Amino acid sequence: MEDRLVKIHRVTKVVKGGRIFSYTSTSICGNKKYLIGFGRGKSREILESIKKSYLKARNNIIKLKIYNNSIPHFLYAKHSSSKLFLFPASKIIGLICNNIVKQVLISAGIKSIFSKVHGSSNTINVTICAIKALTFLK
Repeated sequence: MEDRLVKIHRVTKVVKGGRIFSYTSTSICGNKKYLIGFGRGKSREILESIKKSYLKARNNIIKLKIYNNSIPHFLYAKHSSSKLFLFPASKIIGLICNNIVKQVLISAGIKSIFSKVHGSSNTINVTICAIKALTFLK
């Protein structure tokens, strides 16, 4: 399984004594053979949040039904204000998509797809959208 870190956020909590910093990290895990997982971790230290997100990604693995390195039909997913459209494509086209969606599809092992993101292009929301869309293949 190959782990990929999607994004690290620094979160600040303001209290009476000052500011408290913590970190949230988002990661995906895949073996490039139609298995993919998604995880988020929170901690006061960067390395611990990354480790937590990797562990959660490995525990939330989904098996996908893929034919000829592409999806069999049109997929749509929405999370928050991000909307993602995934269209099947021939082998010649390859991956035509957003950088974040491309990371998810590469780690899943999908080699030809066309996608479009509408609304918010927030990295975490788009990642969740891509995973949601791929779960509709189950």
